[in-house]
Amino acid sequence: MSFISFLDHVGHEFKKGLDFILPWAAGAGEVAVSIFAPALGPMFNSTVSAVILAEQKAAAVGKQTGSGSQKLADVLQIMEPVIAAGLNDAGKAHDTAAVTGYINSVVTVLNNAPAPVQSPPAP
Repeated sequence: MSFISFLDHVGHEFKKGLDFILPWAAGAGEVAVSIFAPALGPMFNSTVSAVILAEQKAAAVGKQTGSGSQKLADVLQIMEPVIAAGLNDAGKAHDTAAVTGYINSVVTVLNNAPAPVQSPPAP
């Protein structure tokens, strides 16, 4: 069995939808975020949703690899005001570079999380 990252799994499972994957990613991430920065949990989950949306969009047009800058631009367009406000509320830098760093950190977490294992269908 080979390791497949969470975001690779999102691209492979694009046509099946995200009803199974999104709650897992948001839930696991929110637990970790709630321990270290409780006020940032909802922002983390919203960022995960935007990243997954960008991954879905890239997969839909067959450009899942080599399109990182476009996916980042898509997530920035959706999330920059929300993340900037959240970082500002936390007393952190909240310019575009800081927002980009936050998004890249979320992507790093998702890329390093193993894809959820689905149980085989019952016979």
